[in-house]
Amino acid sequence: MRGGPGAVLVVPAVAVCWLAPAVLSAWGIFALRDHGLAPAAAVGFGVIVLGWLVGVVRLLKNDAGRTAVALFCLLAAWIILVVSGLNVQDQRLLHERGVVSDGEVVRTTVTSDPMAGQGPAVTAVDVRLADGTTVRGIGTRGDHPALGDRLRVTVDPRGTVAPRLGPRPDAVDWTVPVLLLVVMAGCALVAGAAVDEL
Repeated sequence: MRGGPGAVLVVPAVAVCWLAPAVLSAWGIFALRDHGLAPAAAVGFGVIVLGWLVGVVRLLKNDAGRTAVALFCLLAAWIILVVSGLNVQDQRLLHERGVVSDGEVVRTTVTSDPMAGQGPAVTAVDVRLADGTTVRGIGTRGDHPALGDRLRVTVDPRGTVAPRLGPRPDAVDWTVPVLLLVVMAGCALVAGAAVDEL
């Protein structure tokens, strides 16, 4: 990049132009899902990834290799952020608004996977809570409850997050999302530094 009075500001400015839409789109996906619009969030995720890949391919065809590689790495970090962020969001929502109840297992779902060498095991249960309602299809996550067992269940009253066995989860550890944002910022800066290719 050639020097000039405003050259020093070009790299961070371009980096912000790459990074801001990425962060805002991730926030939008989480917001849609939080408001019960998971299908719209999934469609948005697919459209963004497809559009991003098309842009990277076009950059490669135009000999903008450094920019394309930087933006591909930014896309990879963004995908990891969104996918891992869904688990973080689930944990945060259940921690903040999850309702904990005790109940009794009234039905078990037993599955097996002979190809993977896994014999029959309980993979989901229906639990009747103290108020008489039944929460269906709760994943056991490796536990093996039986009919009549007393279990503790955490339920999202809005239904955004699937019910889970056990108490309300701990507060979220933000280390991984923050590290991914740092990686994304670094990729955006590299893309900004290669702006002379465009």
